[in-house]
Amino acid sequence: MSEDVRRLVGGNVKKLRIAAGITQAELADLVGVDRAYISGLEQGNRNATIVSLWHVAQALDAPIRSLFDEAKKSR
Repeated sequence: MSEDVRRLVGGNVKKLRIAAGITQAELADLVGVDRAYISGLEQGNRNATIVSLWHVAQALDAPIRSLFDEAKKSR
């Protein structure tokens, strides 16, 4: 289950980053982390702290809850 949450958050970070038109390196600079951290986060390999997620959301100019948005399942 925790892997599912990491993948969900990572996918949402990637989607929001791409929508913002910035690279992983640019997001990493805004957040103050290494590009490899952002890559690992987007791949669902990082267990990010709430503080890190807050900084990511701020850098993406997105509400933190958007990092946890689940895709609606079609019937």
